[in-house]
Amino acid sequence: MTHPVFQDRLRLVTYLAAWLPAGALLAALLVYIGDLAVVPALVFALPVALFYAFVCLAAWFPTRSTPLTTSSAALAALKHLVGAALSSAVAQLVGGAWAGVLARLPAFASVDTVYRQQAPLLFLVGALVYLLAVAACYLMIAVDESRQAEKRALEAEKVQALAARDLELARTIQQHLLPPAEQAGEGWCLAARNQAAQLVAGDFYDYFRLPDGSLMVAIADVSGKGIAASLVTATVKAVLPLLAVEGTVDAILARLNERLCLELTKRTFVALALARFEPDTGRLELANAGLPDPYVVCPEGGVRLLEVPQPRLPLGLRPGIEYQKLESSLAAGDRLLLVTDGLPEAPKENGEPIGYDQLAAFLPNPDGAPVAWLDTLFAALRGATAPELEDDWTAILLERG
Repeated sequence: MTHPVFQDRLRLVTYLAAWLPAGALLAALLVYIGDLAVVPALVFALPVALFYAFVCLAAWFPTRSTPLTTSSAALAALKHLVGAALSSAVAQLVGGAWAGVLARLPAFASVDTVYRQQAPLLFLVGALVYLLAVAACYLMIAVDESRQAEKRALEAEKVQALAARDLELARTIQQHLLPPAEQAGEGWCLAARNQAAQLVAGDFYDYFRLPDGSLMVAIADVSGKGIAASLVTATVKAVLPLLAVEGTVDAILARLNERLCLELTKRTFVALALARFEPDTGRLELANAGLPDPYVVCPEGGVRLLEVPQPRLPLGLRPGIEYQKLESSLAAGDRLLLVTDGLPEAPKENGEPIGYDQLAAFLPNPDGAPVAWLDTLFAALRGATAPELEDDWTAILLERG
């Protein structure tokens, strides 16, 4: 394979032009040794210069397709030694023929004699020039590869800088999209926590009041990371309040799924759990599209799962899914905990996931404010799992007052 450095014709011309003066200098040396007259000497320099040009050109083509590596060094050396002998011999024949033509002219009769007398020297010097040309070729390769390496390093730095800027932008977008981590209203209070495994999380949570006074709570896990996940988050957060004005939570998920199927790529999806809570009555509607079952923690310390019927496929994967809902209620003091899969699937020191049963065992007694309760839960999980997060941890806790 031809090295890129030899694919530039301008470099070939420059390469040859740089070696032609060497031919002229050798011609002058031979003229001095042969005691030629000035005019024959000048004319004699022409075949010698052509001789060197041929030798250098012969060195160019095999060198361009013979990389100098540790594994091929012996083969390359043998190839160039043979090339030096052959090209110098052929150049001798060409130069001798040219000198013979000049010798037919009376004024240049001595040129052929001098050329033949110096043939062994010309052969050795020609082979040496060939090998020096090979060295020059490899030097050009080394210089070119050094420049290319510097160029690649600069390009890599630019790519890394742009990636870092994208992550910072995505993180900024995400922070602005998340509502306050603590909120309270008449008959309810709420707390949320979002710990990202990387700079930008794929999880998010949201909550908002509806015109009828009910509270809508959502928690989601967007596939992928970075700014792409943040843009999907922004889309879902912008559309969800509009869809939530009418219909039940299962119908809302169905409409949101249809929209995301049109907008997302094939490998992008959103796992989302949606709950509608009526503070006055405690009535709770829950729909789930691919997230763990929520927990209800009772004031006396009991814990129960809210298992939403199938199908529970994440949003954006397949159109036409008819999601189901679960109707329940929260008594005074009950706490609804919604989590993403990063919590139950967090690996322990032995690599095994915590699991849903052990996660339920880690749920603290329902004492204290929701914020402190979530902090206690996260601290207990961090103490029982590997130091580094492999996935985002997101949880939102809703308590009926």
